Amino acid sequence: MLKFIIIWGFPILFLFSSCRHPVENTAVIHGTLHDANGFKLVLEEMDTREIHPLDSVVADHEGKFNFTPVIKESGFWLLKAPTGKILVLLVNAGDDIELSGSVLDFPGKIIMKGPAEARALNEFYHHTRLYEQMVDSLEMLLTSSQDSSGFYPLTQKLDTAFRQIWENQRRYEISYIDHHPGSLSTLVVLNYAFGTNPVLSIDGDFACYQRVDSTLFSAFPKNKHVKFHHQRVEKKRNEAMKK
Repeated sequence: MLKFIIIWGFPILFLFSSCRHPVENTAVIHGTLHDANGFKLVLEEMDTREIHPLDSVVADHEGKFNFTPVIKESGFWLLKAPTGKILVLLVNAGDDIELSGSVLDFPGKIIMKGPAEARALNEFYHHTRLYEQMVDSLEMLLTSSQDSSGFYPLTQKLDTAFRQIWENQRRYEISYIDHHPGSLSTLVVLNYAFGTNPVLSIDGDFACYQRVDSTLFSAFPKNKHVKFHHQRVEKKRNEAMKK
C-alpha cells in the first residue's frame, strides 16, 4: 500500500496540568479525543535525522489530554495515538494548539484550533490524505482484478490515474510553498514522499528548494531544520558548479 511519508530527516521537560496558557519557552498541546479513555498518547520531537520520544499521557475518562513541552526552537512534533498513527505538528514557543475528534479517526479527521501556521500544515495533511485514499482504492481495484481477462488494459488505466494523482499532489505542494513563504511547514511539504519517492526532488525541483532555502535561512539562520535544508542546498549547488 502506497502511503505519503516524510523522507527528510527528522530536552525537554513536560508538565501535565490543567493550564491552557503557555508560559515563556513553552507551548500547550491539548484537546479531547473521543473513544480515547485510558489510552496513552505519546509526544515526540522530530529532529533532522531521528525522532525523540519525550513524554506520554493517558487520556482521562472524557478523552482529554494535555502536554506542555518546553520549546527551545520552532520545530516539528509528533503526537502518536495508540493505533501507532501520528499527527505532525508545527510548534513554536507560546503556541496553544487544541485538537478534537475521535481517536478512531486519528489523524485523518482531527480538527485543530491554534496558530494559522500550525493549522495550515494540518490542512496540508488533510488534503494529502484524500489522495492517499484514492490510491488505496485504486490498489484494491487492481488487486481484486488480477484474475480477470481485462486486467492488462485495467493496469494501463490505473497507471494513468496514479500519474494524475501524483501530478495533482505535486501541483498542490508547489502551490502550498508559494502561498506560505517564510513558514517552516514548507520544509515538511518540500520533503513529502509518495510511496518511497519524493513528490518534489532536489534534482528535478532545485529552484523550489533554493527559494525555500533563501527565504527561511534569511529569517531563521540558527534553526536546526533550516540549517539542515541549507546544507543540502549548498551541497547540491557546489556539485553543480563542479560539473
